[in-house]
Amino acid sequence: MKNWLLGYLILGLVGCKAMFVGSSPVINQWKKNGIHIQGRDFRICEDRTNKSMSEREKYLKNKNYSELTPEEIDERSLSLSRLDLIYYGCAYELGYRFKPDLGWCWEGSFNMRMCDKYKKYRN
Repeated sequence: MKNWLLGYLILGLVGCKAMFVGSSPVINQWKKNGIHIQGRDFRICEDRTNKSMSEREKYLKNKNYSELTPEEIDERSLSLSRLDLIYYGCAYELGYRFKPDLGWCWEGSFNMRMCDKYKKYRN
């Protein structure tokens, strides 16, 4: 009886964490041998992304979001999408695959858009 109670308690706490803290970030869903991007591989992809940034993109990234005009917000959004593809393309080349945790891609969640965007990197 105590084992069942302990099991339900653990499941309840995990569910509460997901509900109140939120799901883990998309970078933690890229895994190689069960481990997400970190260390030297993270730095390699980060450097590749930073080298591909134009001066305008660096300016938009460093400017306070509240000070951006609507046109700059759209420009920054497109820039971030492009840089994400460069970063995760690098991760894919290094052997990482998009393998989201169980339940991370639930229908109707914000993560669902990310799952659609990166589904080509699953294999």
